Amino acid sequence: MNLYSEYIKERQGLEIVHNDHCFLTYKKDNDGDIVIYDIYSDKEVRGTKYMLEFCNNFYKNMRKEGVKNAYGMTDTRTNGWKNSERLLLKYGFKFIGLDPHDKFVRNYFYEIGEM
Repeated sequence: MNLYSEYIKERQGLEIVHNDHCFLTYKKDNDGDIVIYDIYSDKEVRGTKYMLEFCNNFYKNMRKEGVKNAYGMTDTRTNGWKNSERLLLKYGFKFIGLDPHDKFVRNYFYEIGEM
């Protein structure tokens, strides 16, 4: 995963956090908020709350770094977008509307809060 992490950072400017079963790519914007681009887990841990724990640790670390808000998106043209949306909503993200430039992209917001 380290080589992939380097590739994603170099090619797309994204950070990646991962373990043996899942990963998340994100980028901090100029306001200090984060934008989540990808969330993925092995099929063997889906539906087990493993990803929720992974996300809990991620957001806890982001809080420590002073991040207050997170944005996410789903693309209805991709496989599994409904699973991604379900995870975002289950975690506490709120649907905030369709992307004005792409009717297939759904946007979400999550207030990370204070430590």
